[in-house]
Amino acid sequence: MKILNFEASDMVSVNGTSLQGHITTTYDKLVEVFGPPQFTDANPYEKIACEWTVEAEVQDELDSDSTYYKNFTVYCWKYGRIPTEECEWNIGGKDFESWSVADDIINTKN
Repeated sequence: MKILNFEASDMVSVNGTSLQGHITTTYDKLVEVFGPPQFTDANPYEKIACEWTVEAEVQDELDSDSTYYKNFTVYCWKYGRIPTEECEWNIGGKDFESWSVADDIINTKN
C-alpha cells in the first residue's frame, strides 16, 4: 500500500466508522503528524477527550494509475482526560485497512 497524501480536517466524513484497532503512541506524536485535534472535550465524564479525523489518498495496488480514499479517526476512549504519555489510541474506520493506513502514516512520519 502506498499512501500518496493525507489531511486531518473537521470536514472529513467519518459517519459509519467503528473501532478497527489500536496504536500505541503519544499525544505529541499525533500532533506532530496530524496537527491539533479536530475535537477536544475537557469534561472527564465524556467518552472521547480528543479526536483527529483524517482522509488519506491511497494508490491502488492492482492499478497504479488509480487511487482511493480511506477515512479514519484517531481518538482516546474513556481516559477522562487527554493523555500525554505513551498510551493506546483507538483507530476508527470502516474496515481493517483504515487501521493499516493510520498505522503506516503514524509510524513512518519522521
